Amino acid sequence: MRVAVILLLASLLLLALALTGLQSVRNRLAAANESISQLKRDLKDSGQALDELKASAKRNERAQVVLRGQIVAAHALATRRNQTIMRLLNENETLRNWYQSPLPDDVARLHNRPEFATPDGYLRWLSEGEQLPDTGQPAEN
Repeated sequence: MRVAVILLLASLLLLALALTGLQSVRNRLAAANESISQLKRDLKDSGQALDELKASAKRNERAQVVLRGQIVAAHALATRRNQTIMRLLNENETLRNWYQSPLPDDVARLHNRPEFATPDGYLRWLSEGEQLPDTGQPAEN
């Protein structure tokens, strides 16, 4: 009978150990399932972000095509204007002489500016600039 009690206690102890091990396995399985669920959500979010980036890239490509077309049109317009100016200069000697004459000092001074190391230097130069001379005529608004 002692042997039966010892075997019974041993089997109960083994059963308790098995249940503890089983509970540990269940806990790890639940944690693994939660981890898998989180990874699925992260993958879905990444897929959505990737889709948004692809759509943005397509919009950017279309915008670049439009801008390239605008650049080509602007270049063609500039070329036509330059050709018109050159034609007019070649046809009209008075206009040619005026075009080749130097700018007045006050106007030439407006085209001169120092080199700037930073944008702040440019802004400071703008705010400290000299006033234009008074022409004696009221400003027209």
